[in-house]
Amino acid sequence: TYSADLLEASSDALLAERYTDGHSHKASQRTWSVAKVITSTLIGAAVQGGLLDVKKPTAIADWQSPMDPRKAITLENLLHMASGLDTNIVGSRTDRLYMGGGRVSDTATERALETKPGTRWKYANYDTLLVGKVLRTAFKNQKAFNEYPLRALFNKLGMNDTYLETDWSGDFVLSSQAWTTSRDLARLGILYLQDGVWKGERLLPKGWTNYVSAAKGPQPPVKVGDIPIPGYGAQFWLYSQDRFPYLPDDTIAARGHRGQYLVIIPSKNIVMVRRGYDPAGGDGFKLEKYIADVLEALS
Repeated sequence: TYSADLLEASSDALLAERYTDGHSHKASQRTWSVAKVITSTLIGAAVQGGLLDVKKPTAIADWQSPMDPRKAITLENLLHMASGLDTNIVGSRTDRLYMGGGRVSDTATERALETKPGTRWKYANYDTLLVGKVLRTAFKNQKAFNEYPLRALFNKLGMNDTYLETDWSGDFVLSSQAWTTSRDLARLGILYLQDGVWKGERLLPKGWTNYVSAAKGPQPPVKVGDIPIPGYGAQFWLYSQDRFPYLPDDTIAARGHRGQYLVIIPSKNIVMVRRGYDPAGGDGFKLEKYIADVLEALS
């Protein structure tokens, strides 16, 4: 956690911070899928502002034909990776959008329905991209949409080194294409420790931390082989004790490719951020062990 310009309470403190040679707290890196929790936070702000209702079907224009079954997909289905859309075998592959000049509208919006919304969990960048499309429907023009993350969230939290990319038609690529710093991610985590309140102003609905932390609807398998798998909330991974008995039951995390992590544990009043550029393949960074080791050191 961070003190001074990050926190309201003077008793909170920066417990540890370390960077590899050539990097500092000003080094902005691509978040990869940690961007998904920025997405759910923006949705929380929109709900607080009366712009969106997670329970209602989406207002995506391409799905509004009277016979289109995708009209039944709610914003909540998308947040929980339970849209039921066909997202290929590996739903996280969105290469044509990230590197091939594709758009959110022709990458995600045109997916066909494969199963009933809300009945199957499947990790898919497409669902997060569509959350961004739903957010766009809440604004009358492109300028208001582009300014919303700054106005509703980043400027208020002091996330001054966070940048969101758009595709060439103006949609935010909120599944992965955000750039930020460790301290900006820490600010986001602290907002969740404070249940959406920052400097006395409520930015997220009361109970939003509990909302994103709830294992609601279909869930990932408990294990793949011998490897335990976290549960899933509203764009957050859930490290509950039924899956990870050695971690606090309210541990939630954002996880991004190549070693990007944001961990929030409200019961311990702590945020952990780990950035990296880990090589593809191999065992990778042991996030669960890292969390446990930090908590042991603090105890």
